[in-house]
Amino acid sequence: AGEPAFFEYLGDTYMIREIHSYEEASDDFKNLKGYFTHELTCLNLNTGGKVSFEWEEDDALEISMTQERLSFRNLTDEAGENIDEDDLDQIADDRDLVIANQEKFWYEDDWAAVYRKNGRQEQVYLYEFENENQTRFLTIEEWSGSGRDEYRIYTSVPVDPAAVTLVSKGMPAPDRSEG
Repeated sequence: AGEPAFFEYLGDTYMIREIHSYEEASDDFKNLKGYFTHELTCLNLNTGGKVSFEWEEDDALEISMTQERLSFRNLTDEAGENIDEDDLDQIADDRDLVIANQEKFWYEDDWAAVYRKNGRQEQVYLYEFENENQTRFLTIEEWSGSGRDEYRIYTSVPVDPAAVTLVSKGMPAPDRSEG
């Protein structure tokens, strides 16, 4: 096993446990676009809690930290009607808003991706929303495969990259496939 990497953010120290990636794809998942979002599964050494961070390089480095996991029970439309997976494409087409626990999130983007974890690949379609002040995000992930779709819904907050301090970048695990 390699040595883990550590970083500090807002007074807490995190150990990176796993790194996975989303690579943007065409809607039919046949063509990869070479644009990546990376997911870090971390252990907060101060609290013992598991926390996920995501980072991507767009025009600038963008980092977010997952806050809470939700379900469709937490989501409604503007009229207060519950929404479910059957409503997602229409919400994206109309660029509509979703209300999660009484907070409004406006449609931002939707995209297909290939998710890579531990040598496996899975197809996922992401619907992204943000609140009015762009201080919280709502993501609905639609995972395909194994005969049925699975949905993961969560909120996250932006992280100022200048507030992250690398403590130790660790060492990767040795490649035991050679010689």
